[in-house]
Amino acid sequence: MDPLDVRLLGPLEVTGPGGVLRLAGTRQRSLLALLALRAASVLPATRLIDALWGTEPPPTALRTLHSHIARVRGALSAIGLVDVLVTTSAGYALRIDPSHVDVTRFERAPSPRAALALWRGDPLADCDVFEWASAEITRLHEARLSAEEALAQQEISRGNYGTGQLERLVVSHPLRERFWELLADAQLRGGRRADALSTVRRARTVLVEELGVDPGPGLRAIEAAALACPPADSGASLVGRQRETQDVVRLLEKTRLVTLTGPAGCGKSRLARHVSPSSTVVDLTSATCVGDAVAAAFGITTRELGALGNTLLVLDNCEHLRAKCAAFTERHPRLRVLATSREPLTVPGEAVYPVPPLAVPDPDVPRSLTELAAYDAVRLFLDRAAHHYTDADAPAIAQLCAALDGLPLALELAAARTSVLTPAQIVRRLRDRFGLLGPLRAAIAWSHDLLTSSERTLFADLAVCAGGFPADLVEALAGTLDALTGLVAKSLVRVSRTAGETRFSMLETVHAFALEQRSDAHGRAADFFLRLAERAEADPTGTLLDALRVEHANLQRTMDWFTKTGDTGKMLRLVVALNRYWHRTGNYREGRQWLRMALRGSGPLRGKALASAATLALLECDYSEAVRHARDGLEADPSLAGRLHRLLGSVARERGYYDTALHHYQEAARASNPVNAAYAQQLAGATSWLAGDLAVAEADLQASLKSLRDLGDRRGATSSLAYLGAVAWYRGEPAKARTLLDEALDTFGELEFKEGIAWALNLLGVVEHGTGNPAAARSLLERSLTLHRELGDRWREASVLEALADVTHTPSLRTEAAAIRTEIGAPIPAVERDMARSG
Repeated sequence: MDPLDVRLLGPLEVTGPGGVLRLAGTRQRSLLALLALRAASVLPATRLIDALWGTEPPPTALRTLHSHIARVRGALSAIGLVDVLVTTSAGYALRIDPSHVDVTRFERAPSPRAALALWRGDPLADCDVFEWASAEITRLHEARLSAEEALAQQEISRGNYGTGQLERLVVSHPLRERFWELLADAQLRGGRRADALSTVRRARTVLVEELGVDPGPGLRAIEAAALACPPADSGASLVGRQRETQDVVRLLEKTRLVTLTGPAGCGKSRLARHVSPSSTVVDLTSATCVGDAVAAAFGITTRELGALGNTLLVLDNCEHLRAKCAAFTERHPRLRVLATSREPLTVPGEAVYPVPPLAVPDPDVPRSLTELAAYDAVRLFLDRAAHHYTDADAPAIAQLCAALDGLPLALELAAARTSVLTPAQIVRRLRDRFGLLGPLRAAIAWSHDLLTSSERTLFADLAVCAGGFPADLVEALAGTLDALTGLVAKSLVRVSRTAGETRFSMLETVHAFALEQRSDAHGRAADFFLRLAERAEADPTGTLLDALRVEHANLQRTMDWFTKTGDTGKMLRLVVALNRYWHRTGNYREGRQWLRMALRGSGPLRGKALASAATLALLECDYSEAVRHARDGLEADPSLAGRLHRLLGSVARERGYYDTALHHYQEAARASNPVNAAYAQQLAGATSWLAGDLAVAEADLQASLKSLRDLGDRRGATSSLAYLGAVAWYRGEPAKARTLLDEALDTFGELEFKEGIAWALNLLGVVEHGTGNPAAARSLLERSLTLHRELGDRWREASVLEALADVTHTPSLRTEAAAIRTEIGAPIPAVERDMARSG
């Protein structure tokens, strides 16, 4: 395989002999992508400037382009692609064979499936481009949709009637009539007459309301054909499951025993009956002998079972007779068996197929009822409900389907209640879901009754968790993973794997049943998550802090438990351990609430808790509270002098008392360890920048950057980098400022450090405005404003409002900023006042 690969159908990716290309700035990525789009062709500088900056390029565009060319050429050379980016008298070119670019391979692909396999997302997803390049992206989007149409038509012609992807396409592209036509055609050919008619009606509504046109001849022909078909039998039809049906049919062609597994109510039995409608079904729910039940179903004696030959038999509800079912299938090797069970039969040659719940929408994403109908769970509920609903009901229906985990049994039971309750009323009553959906409880209880003693104990213990749990917790509670293995096999616990990590969870409905079982694991689980938080706090790399994000709900339960039991010592330990976590994730408000509760008690960690409270108060610009907590912290624990002087310095800095701030940072540097000393120097540099002393600022920030990099503190080093970008801008070096800030934004994004992202966007917006790009500046500043408001950082919110006022010429924004500054007691920084005067 050739080592050179350029991928534009998604985020830009370039691989060379020396590895994967790394480019810090978005503008540099955009430049390389433009050259790759025209691989081997020479592009004049004017064409590149048009595509990079649009109709209003800054005065420095040509000089900046030359700088970007040099950086891209250096990055390519670093991965072994020397002399690939060439400069000619006519412009610039990427001297590579176009076949190395995925766009070319897409256009030359031998089939639509092969072409679509090259796509990883929107073309040039991480590149900002204008003019002809924007038109090129539009062309690629259209080519992709044409390939989707071709593939769907090809599959339908072959008799494959899966509609999941087509449902997603009509939701994403509702005005593209061909997708509606293909979806309705697939539904009709797959025997789903009612669904085909519904699709035509949905298409007609969209096309008339949005375009003012009626459906074309293709949709009208499908509608006529559907109306001419005889209706299906009056029994409840299977909704969705096209992919699952095809999968199971293929498995039955390859092996003689297929077992459908999954939790209670997930639709195993109905899927089995749908796959083999003419087969004999043996329901083993109340059976004690498999052979007798099968013989009775065929109307023969048990002695005659061996004569059944190559017959497909459905053994339904095998979980309580697993061993007997396994023995039966082994004694009759000529029988083909489709079994349903909450766990595999564990027979040699058995193919196990887990039946997932139906797809559910994210209830936090607003959607119309038509858009929700793309989800099988919603379609099942609407199909079984006693009423026809409108878009006003859509949010409640999305919440209901998500809360019921997409379990068909739960959805049908809920739909049965729609004769007397609205979807919103059902959602409100789901706290007592088993009172509302009684048969669902019985189905889960059936699974629970089959657990071993150790599995029952762990099942109850795991109910104390929220939002899932790691394997380490199970070992802490049970000592081994044996019982967990059994719960997974019996479909009561789900497994997910992300980035090489295994995590476990329960469906909400199963979790509700588990909560009914008594457990003494609350304290042990709380101690586990406390220790996890403390390990994350002690991790200098910050990696474990990122891992805490997934445990947020469990951390909330841990705090609730310590509060309920009055364990103030552990409350203090937890809030101290979470200080960096709250800062990184931007959960300032929640952190302050927890700290208020913890500080009602006393203990050896009270000083550190006060320091944490002071930090979060500063981040929300509550300066008086920050100073009070910091001074109380100094009194409680003098060893925290370095950290608390840094904090007091930051209060003084934001309030414009720069000499006082520098004094506190000097005190911090004298009293601190190397990490605190590096941060003290960083903040001293930031203070000098705000005061307008740019040379001193740059020296301090460069020193702090080196120290923090040496210490392996990536977040801290990136903050120094961002400050240096600000200094560069105010020293009249826009290209250097943009380069530094692009790198800072990329790194803050990788770290998911919300405060840093918001701040880098702010500074980049100022740079874009100052270099004559108001549209880009406004976009960056508006994103920054949203994030700062979410964080509660009013000091920086005021700065962003002032910058936006300049960009949009909106005086009311500056008035709003002035009101914030008056309220929190923080003046406009000197360096910004000086820039405004000089401007």
